[in-house]
Amino acid sequence: MHRIDQIQQVLEFDGWEAYGQFSSKAGIGRVGLAGFGLGVIFGANLCLLIILVFVDAPFKGILAQWSLYLVALSGFHFSEFLVTALYKPESVSYDSFVINHSKAYTIAALASWLEFWLESLVLPGSFKRRPGVLCFGLVLVLLGQGLRAGAMWTAKANFNHLVMVDSREPGHRLVTHGVYKRLRHPSYFGWFWWCVGLQLLLSNPICTLAYAYAARDFFMKRIPIEEAALIRFYPNEYPAYMSRTYIGIPFVKGVDPPPSAGTGNSPSTKGD
Repeated sequence: MHRIDQIQQVLEFDGWEAYGQFSSKAGIGRVGLAGFGLGVIFGANLCLLIILVFVDAPFKGILAQWSLYLVALSGFHFSEFLVTALYKPESVSYDSFVINHSKAYTIAALASWLEFWLESLVLPGSFKRRPGVLCFGLVLVLLGQGLRAGAMWTAKANFNHLVMVDSREPGHRLVTHGVYKRLRHPSYFGWFWWCVGLQLLLSNPICTLAYAYAARDFFMKRIPIEEAALIRFYPNEYPAYMSRTYIGIPFVKGVDPPPSAGTGNSPSTKGD
């Protein structure tokens, strides 16, 4: 675990306090370096994918699979920052890339890389590169990424990577149109299926199950907290919205709306 802590410290820029633009999460040094790194990863692997289409090379299948994964992964993290910068510029920072999400996220990524390369070197290619599995994984990745980006784009300034628990942000509005019309948490729905699809793209059977379980467990804890807060902020509107929408993540259930929801008798919590 010491090595994991060291990697996390690098992602958190620990020890860079002496360098002005790297000392805070909003520093342009952190943002610039992270953007540059993601751009290099995305561009290099996209170019490699294009080259592999026309050129035969040793381990072509493995390289193409890995490059496609890195394009999807780096594209996701860059889009997280981009949408935040477009619609919530006052809070955009290095954290908006979500590269340093948590130690658990870092461990999960490293575990998936380890499984992919160990299985690729030990197991036959027919196991790691089944066209049906790869295509299904790619569909889930595109669907999940599209829905998450669409949710952030639709919510605009009302979207936040952090859950509002104690009070509602000034000017915050309940978004119920677009991708929110039927899905109550489209960004979570997108992220869940993006995670699963990414592991199917790598044909990682162990991590596919582990990611699905871990993501489900994460949202089982996060969604009830968020929904309880939204019921307080919007005591009439949100319960009515809950009744006509769904979550879409397997075995994840939100909170039950209060019995008086929708009757107009609930006290307003505006400004809490």
